[in-house]
Amino acid sequence: MNSLLVYRASFYVMMTLATTALSADPTDDRGGWLLPPLVAAAGLVAFLTVDRKPEWSLPSGLATLLGIGSLGMLYIEYSMDETQAIRCLGHWLVFLQLIKYFLPKSIEDDWVLFLVGLMQVLIGAVINVGDQVGVWLFLWAVSAVWVLGQFFLQREARRFLSPTPARARAPMEPLREDPYRRLFDFAYFTATARVLALTLGLGFFVFLLLPRQQGATRSRFGPTSTKHLTGFDEEVALGQLGEILENDTAVMTVEFQDRSRAPATPPVEPLWRGVTLNNYDKGRWRRQNYRQTRTFPSFREKGADARKVLRQLVKLEANDSPTLFGIRPFVEVIGGPRQSPNLNGLDGTVFRNEARGPYDYEVISDLDPTVPQLGEEAPGEDRIKNVLLGVAPDVKEALKAVADPIVEKIPVDDSLARARALEAYFRDSQTFAYSLEMSSVDDSLDPVVDFVVNRKEGHCEYFASALALMLRSIDIPSRMVNGFKGGDWNEFTQSMTVRQKHAHSWVEAYMGRNRQGQPIWVSFDPTPGNEREKSVAQVGGLASNFRGVTDLFRYVWVFYILGYDSNRQAKLYSPVRQLFQQIRVGYGIIWKWASETFARYFHFGSLQSLVSVKGFIASFLFLCVLAAGTRGAIWLVKRLLARWRGSTDDNQGATAGILFYRRLTQLLADYDLKRSPAETQGEFAHRAFRFLSGRGDGGQEVAELPEKVVAAFYQVRFGHLDLSPETLEELERSLDVLETRLSEPAAR
Repeated sequence: MNSLLVYRASFYVMMTLATTALSADPTDDRGGWLLPPLVAAAGLVAFLTVDRKPEWSLPSGLATLLGIGSLGMLYIEYSMDETQAIRCLGHWLVFLQLIKYFLPKSIEDDWVLFLVGLMQVLIGAVINVGDQVGVWLFLWAVSAVWVLGQFFLQREARRFLSPTPARARAPMEPLREDPYRRLFDFAYFTATARVLALTLGLGFFVFLLLPRQQGATRSRFGPTSTKHLTGFDEEVALGQLGEILENDTAVMTVEFQDRSRAPATPPVEPLWRGVTLNNYDKGRWRRQNYRQTRTFPSFREKGADARKVLRQLVKLEANDSPTLFGIRPFVEVIGGPRQSPNLNGLDGTVFRNEARGPYDYEVISDLDPTVPQLGEEAPGEDRIKNVLLGVAPDVKEALKAVADPIVEKIPVDDSLARARALEAYFRDSQTFAYSLEMSSVDDSLDPVVDFVVNRKEGHCEYFASALALMLRSIDIPSRMVNGFKGGDWNEFTQSMTVRQKHAHSWVEAYMGRNRQGQPIWVSFDPTPGNEREKSVAQVGGLASNFRGVTDLFRYVWVFYILGYDSNRQAKLYSPVRQLFQQIRVGYGIIWKWASETFARYFHFGSLQSLVSVKGFIASFLFLCVLAAGTRGAIWLVKRLLARWRGSTDDNQGATAGILFYRRLTQLLADYDLKRSPAETQGEFAHRAFRFLSGRGDGGQEVAELPEKVVAAFYQVRFGHLDLSPETLEELERSLDVLETRLSEPAAR
């Protein structure tokens, strides 16, 4: 296996991984998903053409024109979307990389390409927030360590084995004979794995120790790529929510805690309340404008505080909706120091001011679902009549005809029971079925009426719309809610990942006010639960079978890489601090005891008091400690000097190859040619080659002998291989010839 070809192929793989890390999250990236396969294909073509025959490379003038033209492409892409400046810079680096692929590559060019790939990785880590970028970063780091090792070997081989002096700008061409023909064995791969583990371990250790600021880890330089959450807009067409019910993309990751911040068990299929839709007209729901904005009061740990609460620590992925999700009723919603969430007092919707980018927040929810939402105002008579009971006359008549037989035996003033009966009609009567197929039987009818009367199958948005309008038809104020239901629970991480496929719609009905004048809203979910669960389980295909493992990586990436802030750092360091504190207290006790004991037994008021039995003992102990310390310091200095100078004594384990190298150094030392401590054996042999080549007394004939002896030394010392008897005899003869040649001028 040719080591140069292995190095070059590994280099192209590393560059492809760097481009993949740049394009790991294709959201808002026009054509970005094409870049990794394009770079891989270009690398394969360059490997088969330019790297084999440099004369097939691009002309330098054409390469310069292409580089200048790439600036124009950068400007065009930036002008199309000025919010993606960093991503455009990454794409420009890819263009330069492709041009460089088809030019002869020298050692300096490889360094430039490596730095280009590193910049792509750094940009990808900044602009991409998905968990998949973490996987590509790890793979790139592994490949980078491997490639750097190969690069060092190829560079050193050309420095000392090339027939002509190596130049930084000279193309890296194959040598006449591969110096690493038997390099790729088990020992080499084991050594590389150790280096890789040490490198990643040290990097991870430095990552843990770097100081953090609260909320700094999730910030981004400039606008962040976002996902669009269909169904959470100002206006939603009936059936539109079905577009994300077949999408497996994660929306948020949630950890649960109790009142004291201990890990807690989440509710079974919690309802993550999002937006409320109030106005319905011909298959379209509209939200109410943001008015009556309120901020949450601080959650009181004492006082009204007998309530049982559930904390939700939410890592929301980047999206273009201001809506925040949580379990209602909300006691408090806490965001970053500059991004305090707000509550819409009209409909109880929680939102953020910055409708873009990832967002970390905490929701404190009351575990009693019957508690009114604090901060939400009770609707007035005008709003009840024109909004919460608003329905077209033909729709009201059609739906009322269906509702009346169901609730006719229930008193009119028992709104809760009547609403429960209608909920059961849709959910439990087996008359309706859950389906993601959206079709109509009679286009002349309103879509909700067509669903109730004719089709009788649809997804949650149809069920919720039908129940909300049917409640209005019998004079029960209601509104539809879009959010999420349930999520994928991971036992490894004790967290829940909520995905777009968990999107759900349900109904909130207004049941009047309590004694304090607060509005009472009751949630109703008319969608058949079992059929919905089966539909959700089918989304994701084969990847859903490995969801536990993938969510584990996602949890580590989201919470402990992107979300590794000062709070988590302090939490991680807490046991270590406690340990050091206990050690410090223990040593303090020992030191105090020792100092008190010493003061009691070895206190001397004057120099004359030293002339006593107690003074003799104290002096003797002090001199013993001083002597032991001195001897220890001398031993340590000797060991360090011996390690710096290297061993000079032969031992029984010294191999023939090492002894030949020592004989070579002794021969050359007689002519003031000595290896400096900062010089490798190979560099020393190459310097000896130049020294002997410059002699006019026949030294050229033996100039290659030092490099031959050093090659044998490397084979024995670092390759752990034995020299054959023929090689030993040849080395012996070579050294004899060298000794003879070196002594001839003196003889003359």
